[in-house]
Parts: sequence; C-alpha cells; structure tokens
Amino acid sequence: MSDLLPIPALPPAPPTPAGRRGWWWRLTHRRTARAARQALLLADHHIWTTERARAAQIDLVRAGFHLGPVPLGYRPRRITELGADGRVRQGIRLAIAPGPAHVIALIYRWRVEDELSPRAIATRLRFVHNDRLVPLVSPATKRPWQLTSTNVARVLANPVYTGATVWGRTHAGTPVPPDQWIICPYAHPPIIDGRTFFRAQLLTTPESAIISPYLPPWEFPADPPTDPGNDSGRHGAVT
Repeated sequence: MSDLLPIPALPPAPPTPAGRRGWWWRLTHRRTARAARQALLLADHHIWTTERARAAQIDLVRAGFHLGPVPLGYRPRRITELGADGRVRQGIRLAIAPGPAHVIALIYRWRVEDELSPRAIATRLRFVHNDRLVPLVSPATKRPWQLTSTNVARVLANPVYTGATVWGRTHAGTPVPPDQWIICPYAHPPIIDGRTFFRAQLLTTPESAIISPYLPPWEFPADPPTDPGNDSGRHGAVT
C-alpha cells in the first residue's frame, strides 16, 4: 500500500454572470486575452488611419487636386502649392491634352446634337479615327484607348470634363447619395460646358444619369470662351 497522499483536485471555477469573463477565465486564458486586446488595438488603429487618410483625400479634392486615374483628354501635372490656409499641398492637377480633348468634345457634340448612342459614336469615331484624329492613348494605362461603346459611355458620365472634381460617388462598389459627394467646381480647365454635360445626362436612363442639385458644373457661363485651354488654367470649351 503506498504512503503517498492523494493530490487534491483543483476547486471548480466560481460562477460568473452570463456574458462576463471573470478572474478565473483570465487566469487560465491569459494568452487568449492578450491576443484579444491586441486585435482590438489593431482594429482601433485601422479605423483611425482610415479616417485620417479619408480626411486627407477630402482636403486635396476640395483644394482642386485630382485623385484616381487621369481621364482621357487630360494630362497630369504634379505640383506643390501653398494654399490660402497656409498649408502646403502636393498632388495632381489636370491640364488639357488638346488632341484627345478634341475627341472628347466630339463625343459630347454627337451625343447632344445628333443624339447618337454610345455604340454609334464609337462606330463613327472608328470610321474617322485613322484619317483625321490623333492616336488615343489612355493617360492612366499608357495603352491605346479602345473605341468601344463602354468607353464612350464612361466619358459621357464623367463630370470631370466640366472642370469639376467629383470624388466619393461610390463606396465599396455601392452608389453614394449625391449630397455626400465631395465636389470642387472649377478645379481645372473644362473641355465642355456644364449645360452640354447636363443635356447629355437627359439622353440616358435615370439610373445612369449624373444629375444632382448638389453638382454645380452646369453653373458655367452661357457663352464660355472657345479657347481649348492651356496649362495656364484658363477655362474654355473645345470646339
């Protein structure tokens, strides 16, 4: 018969209120608790950095800088400037690329005056492109810009051509209400006037039209200058 005394069993964990983790759980799950705290801190830090980055983007847009891919008809100008608030900002401003801008103006003219569909416009562009138009290269991808109905439709739905920068129209692929868009009118030289853009929207479906009382591009003068614009930032319409 052994002289060793039996090892007493550990006392059961004291009961804790439902939904709470007491001292016994923390004592036996220190590593899990530490990982949970770290995950919470990381989540809070991610939220803070995301909000800070969004605030910086909104500040740039409101100052007239362009975010995202450069659209056909423009070329990027990277600048550093001192704002009226005394802050130094760096970013991209858009300058007109005369040859591609002429094509953009033709797209809107054929849409508004001839009421051609995006498919018909793309067909007409392909017909005249080889003889009369400059080669089209996407400033975003540096590849040839394809004369397709999809690309034409995107041009006709982009308010950037009125000289305004509009940011935040979608979030995670979901449309955002117009009163939540970030808009800076007169951010860069326009290729078309706002009324032309508005008339183009009236020819499309209500679901795809870019029409909003919060969007000011169609407040441009009735008779804008006909100079296609240059890097000096003059506002004009391409004819």
